[in-house]
Amino acid sequence: MNLVVFKVNHLGDNVVFVPVIQTLRRDFPDWHVTVVTTPNEAELYRGPSGPQERLLTSKPDFNKSFRLPWRLAWWTWRIRRLGPDACLLSFDQGNAAHFVAKHSGARIRAGSLQNIRLRGSLTDEVRLPADGSPVTWNWEIARALAGAFGLGARWPLESPLPDLGHLLSAGAAPKGARKRVVVHAGASRSLNQWPRGQFASVASSLARDHEVVWIIHGDSTGPAPGGTVGAPVGSLAELAAWLSSAELFLGNNSGPMHLANALGCPGVAVTGPSAMGWNPHWHRDRWTVLRHPSLACAPCEQLNKELEGCANRESPMACLSHWTVERVEAACRSRLSGGGGRPS
Repeated sequence: MNLVVFKVNHLGDNVVFVPVIQTLRRDFPDWHVTVVTTPNEAELYRGPSGPQERLLTSKPDFNKSFRLPWRLAWWTWRIRRLGPDACLLSFDQGNAAHFVAKHSGARIRAGSLQNIRLRGSLTDEVRLPADGSPVTWNWEIARALAGAFGLGARWPLESPLPDLGHLLSAGAAPKGARKRVVVHAGASRSLNQWPRGQFASVASSLARDHEVVWIIHGDSTGPAPGGTVGAPVGSLAELAAWLSSAELFLGNNSGPMHLANALGCPGVAVTGPSAMGWNPHWHRDRWTVLRHPSLACAPCEQLNKELEGCANRESPMACLSHWTVERVEAACRSRLSGGGGRPS
């Protein structure tokens, strides 16, 4: 059986999707699985449990192909050449993926129709689950796919942890005598970004008592603040090595946060408008998720609708500005001392 899977999105979205691919490969070893994904996230799908084939494209290029007939025709031709029996579309895939799947020749096409203009693209639609979790949503789409082939009873009830051991083949980063805190101050969207300068203040303060590693990657993280160890990373394997060696991760609700969660690292996540379903899915007892305790508009993001801006006109981004340097530092020190409480 030939299966094509569409998962063109950012790091966190892919981290929580990895168990779907690994379970398909484990439980249906005679299936040939091709994953269409992004270059930066392709490392997640390596290893013995990864797909047999990966097709790589940037998210903007792929999604914009829906308005570029020649580009869309090329993708349709490329996928049709694979001769898929089925297509699986993660819940967050756009019109381009749905168009290509519809015209791929696949008899079974499982996914979600959230924000999709194209009708008739799916044979098996799965709606937003009751728990609002992207992990659950992807998992149930895969169950629907298995069920379409009469194999639904073989699909496990819950998603396991992703196996990311292939990212750690070189081992964890060597440690010193002090507890290590890894800080990633970036995020793929500015709406999810607590101010970088405030992360720097927390990091410098924690560095008085702990080894603080400041991840440097892209423009959103910035240079390492005083007292911290700057750690440029150029791959997910390098980032995973730092995360697997840490007693604490500090960052936004972001892709690196989900990678830290999947690797079992405890953490503190400064969370603004992100939907509740984007809280860490695994090892929840190890995490402190900082959300405004009483803001009526928060969280304003819905898992099945893309957030375009802050709707709080009286106090823009109050969900993030509520979290002061002192409150975030207190949450980190509580986790480092073995506590799990959240400052108000």
